[in-house]
Amino acid sequence: MSRKKSNRTLIIIFVLLLAVFAVNQLVKMSRGERSFRDDIIEYQASDISRITFYPKGAPAQEVELYKEDSLWKLKAGGKEYSADQEMANGIVEELAFITPDRLVANKKDLWKDYDVTDSAGTRVVVFGPKKSKTELVLGRFSYNQATRKPSTYLRVDKENDVFAVEGYLAMTFSRDINGLRNKTIFKGNPNDITKITFTYPADSSFTLVKENNQWLCNGQPVDSARTSNYLTNLTYLTGNGFRDDFNTANATNPVYGIQIEGINLLPVGIKAYSDISGLVINSTENKSTYFDGMAGDLSKRVFLPRSSFLPKQ
Repeated sequence: MSRKKSNRTLIIIFVLLLAVFAVNQLVKMSRGERSFRDDIIEYQASDISRITFYPKGAPAQEVELYKEDSLWKLKAGGKEYSADQEMANGIVEELAFITPDRLVANKKDLWKDYDVTDSAGTRVVVFGPKKSKTELVLGRFSYNQATRKPSTYLRVDKENDVFAVEGYLAMTFSRDINGLRNKTIFKGNPNDITKITFTYPADSSFTLVKENNQWLCNGQPVDSARTSNYLTNLTYLTGNGFRDDFNTANATNPVYGIQIEGINLLPVGIKAYSDISGLVINSTENKSTYFDGMAGDLSKRVFLPRSSFLPKQ
């Protein structure tokens, strides 16, 4: 009898403790208090030095985003690339500030409902100070029509909880590596440009010069609207296609070239080389990257003939 009484006492104590816990959680909820973690990444954006991720459906293809000499770079497939700095900083900020909106599941059996299983999710590893790291598994993306807010489902590795976090985090890491690369050819202010030298074959070269706030083409007044349009397009120039297959040993004799000079502006050269696939564009502002000159009519937008700047006869 004493053993039965002892077991009954233990059961009563357990039930009471469970009830106390439940009441405590209800009180927290009624007060608006969170019953789950406040942060996903527990260090600041400035402390994040490296991020690796494994795209969904290609778990063996690691992409690494890392900082070197204050600049973000990419590594994948044994190759290194210059990263889009604004995009890289945006990713780091997004990761550092993600906060769980709500807990949607706390059992491993429910992971599949949110695509956060090891096979269905996108694995992201965030490296912080003193060799610390946080491993995440990003699941599916959803959009709430009522609140008009996007959400991503995620879990922290080795934990059962699945959280909904506001934002496009799932889409951020669904890009291929080319979507994260530096596509800049030239970036500047059109008002700072004072001279552009066009180096073309034979005797077709010419120079645009700004004198007394007026543009001249080889000394002749230009069509101001057409010239302004060219300068506007030029000053945020990006490439749409990469030519990683281009043999850089052939980058010795450009067929076309422009040199951009101006106020508070280091000279920037943009050159076009010819190979069997067409024109290949390279800029001193992004020296390690070669672009397809045919993609988006890039070469036609950069290397205009002299007649394009002169008033129509």
